[in-house]
Amino acid sequence: MVFLLFAILSSSVLAVVLKYLNAAYSYGVYFVNYVTCAALAFLTLEEKSLYNGDPAPLWLGAIAGFFYLASLTASGYSIHKNGAVLSSVFTRLGVLVPIGVSILWFGERPTPVQALGVALAVAAALVMNGLPGKDRQKAAPKAVYLVPLLLTLVLNGATDSMSKIFTQLGRREDDGLFVLYIFLFAALFTLGLLLKERQPFSKRDLLFGVLVGVPNFFSSRLLLAALTELPAFVTYPAYSVGAILTISVLSFFLFRERLNRRQLFAVGMILCALVLLNL
Repeated sequence: MVFLLFAILSSSVLAVVLKYLNAAYSYGVYFVNYVTCAALAFLTLEEKSLYNGDPAPLWLGAIAGFFYLASLTASGYSIHKNGAVLSSVFTRLGVLVPIGVSILWFGERPTPVQALGVALAVAAALVMNGLPGKDRQKAAPKAVYLVPLLLTLVLNGATDSMSKIFTQLGRREDDGLFVLYIFLFAALFTLGLLLKERQPFSKRDLLFGVLVGVPNFFSSRLLLAALTELPAFVTYPAYSVGAILTISVLSFFLFRERLNRRQLFAVGMILCALVLLNL
């Protein structure tokens, strides 16, 4: 549970940093972010070795690194086609993928009370994020592009699922190595896009990339550690809604952002969900 709490805190700090920077991010920022994460992963390895006799960290890390960039690209494309609000809703729904994987593939079974907590956590995330309101609906109707939304859901969920898959297929002493390969391959894939798009690389990319990379690494590493202690149907919903709750609190104190009634209701749902998940 301690690892999960610190993972939530790291994820919340990452969100606050992104909000504070309040800028559009190029592939250069993402590249530096992944390089920073990979460097931190290597520095925290107990044995400074890139291979410990088991190929699982390498090939699973390569797949996860691809999903990291693919989910990012899908989210950006969906935001372009459908807007940020609806795309964020489907991003939140991605939590259903690792929960489904843990139940169908690894045989984890939540109790009825915990299943209710999972459903309440997903509902709370959707209520907190919100859907287009009545005022928006009165405007000229906008087409909804379903494929980008589904890709956002599936790819974000697949990205989260890789950590759970590694906890089942990999060795615990290789957890740090797995995280290293995730970000190393994500950096290589992003570098390929940088070269293809011929995007310029700036000092701003370097600064923003490092600022984003530090909390990004710790949130990923701690989430993996949490998954070795807790079932996925507890970890992922608690991680998602816990981060939402923490970000809301931090935003109030740092940016003086106040929650509306709908969001306050969602906070109550989050608290209830967290209680149910831990019963």
